[in-house]
Amino acid sequence: MTDAAVQVTSELAACACRFTTSPEVYVCLRYREDALRVVLYDAHPRHQHPRLAAACDARRRSALRLSACVVRACGGDWGFGDAREPGGGTRMWAVLPREGARAYPA
Repeated sequence: MTDAAVQVTSELAACACRFTTSPEVYVCLRYREDALRVVLYDAHPRHQHPRLAAACDARRRSALRLSACVVRACGGDWGFGDAREPGGGTRMWAVLPREGARAYPA
């Protein structure tokens, strides 16, 4: 699983660092139910204006394009949205199923 996990985690971390307004990001890796879950929080608040929100989401999706390909190749799921934490910001996640991620380098 290492190749897929490192690729996805580094892409999510780079995106979080690019968008955040804070010198800190939160990273969580959790293996549960035969899948690795990668979650990152950054301090970039969601925009209230619809056009700004759409433009920002498009930039974030573009920055995560390679990560999305890796996750799809592994049969997983990914996305981003409002952070559920009281501090706000953005939450990004990827789920890499064990079998799909193990077969990824092949």
